Amino acid sequence: MSKIAIRTKNLTRDFGSVRAVDDLGLEIPAGIVFGFLGPNGSGKTTTIRLLLGLLEPARGRAEVLGFDTQTQADEIRERCGAVLEHAGLYERLSAEDNLELYGRIWRLSAADRKARTKELLTHLGLWDRRGEKVAGWSRGGSIPASATDTQLILALR
Repeated sequence: MSKIAIRTKNLTRDFGSVRAVDDLGLEIPAGIVFGFLGPNGSGKTTTIRLLLGLLEPARGRAEVLGFDTQTQADEIRERCGAVLEHAGLYERLSAEDNLELYGRIWRLSAADRKARTKELLTHLGLWDRRGEKVAGWSRGGSIPASATDTQLILALR
């Protein structure tokens, strides 16, 4: 049986009279790629913010990497990388520059930044494009969030 990365039960969030997330139930196994698809206003960003513990649900509960979003949000955010909507700066930088920047923010050593950059871009099949700006890349949003040894990446574009 695979480990569950994200689990929600009856997760609901209202903004006044608008229900942004309605009774969401998910079990997402670790190690897979999962996407939220939908038009603007369908609750994608709200769901990610709930999963990161940045918003409180009206009802229901959620766990990310085994941590409760309402009581252990700091532990979740320590283990997750997130890029919500348009990060702005990362689009203007190359993949290599993004990883260098975020590696410095997370205080990785120069050797670790170099090794992590090569590892990630090779894994994504992007090593030969490491000098290109990521603005037009469909997977560009995950680059900054991947700089450290995160266990889960949440990206919204």
